[in-house]
Amino acid sequence: MQGRLIPAGLAGAALLALAALGPAGRAAAEPSGRFTATYDILFLGLPVGEANLAMSQDGERYALDLGAGLRGLAGFFLDGSGTATMSGRRGRTGAVSGAFRVESRYAGKPIRVAMQIAEGRARDVTVEPEPTPRPDRVPVTAQDRTGIVDPLSMLAVPAGSGPLAPGLCDRRIAAFDGASRADLVLSRGSLVTLPDGAYRGPVLDCRVRWVPIAGHRANGPNVRRMAANDDMQVRLAPALDGILLPLSISVATGWGTLRIEARRWGGPDLPAAEAGRPSVKVSLPAAR
Repeated sequence: MQGRLIPAGLAGAALLALAALGPAGRAAAEPSGRFTATYDILFLGLPVGEANLAMSQDGERYALDLGAGLRGLAGFFLDGSGTATMSGRRGRTGAVSGAFRVESRYAGKPIRVAMQIAEGRARDVTVEPEPTPRPDRVPVTAQDRTGIVDPLSMLAVPAGSGPLAPGLCDRRIAAFDGASRADLVLSRGSLVTLPDGAYRGPVLDCRVRWVPIAGHRANGPNVRRMAANDDMQVRLAPALDGILLPLSISVATGWGTLRIEARRWGGPDLPAAEAGRPSVKVSLPAAR
């Protein structure tokens, strides 16, 4: 597989979102609701794509749908599009169970991923096409598929019932996309209040490190560059009760800075003009 989902997620995406519902301290015993957001994807300050994120929650059950794609010159030179969905539940221990699917195209070629997750363990994984065999590709073991979340669920950060605090940034998220495992390490948190923009209010500003674990090419230049990158940040804002989602993501690259910024924040449904567009996944060059 030559493309990967970013959302921060991060290469192809670590991407995205949330609502002006007030501080996360208003968590309910059985939270429910629906939230949508629209993002601009910017490279060197120029718009190159957009993304739509929708999240619904009913108690422990939740669903995430991400659609994004490249446009303009970026879309002309690099074909990256598709859909990604996750439907499942997060138990009281934080373990995720559910079904994750990706249908996308990268460089003109279709990519399909289907994966079941049971209590944080990936099973029934299908990846088409499978990653190209390489001598330096790190094997994925059964342990690498355990204690993980999918690339969409990693965007929804549980905040608990307390107020926003810098310490909420201090966490390690183990993400598995069906072909590779990587950990996102969040740290160096600070609390910032935004006076204007798509969202107004308190946000967490977190530094992010990408740590490859398995499935990647150990000697790949993109892997080494991403692993050494100390200039990645995510801003998390309160969305549905007790849940933080990315308001913006910034990733420095060797060619310039990639930014994903919320243009529209909140509401249960996408505007008609955006809802009618094809759902597509953010798919950027893989860090493998």
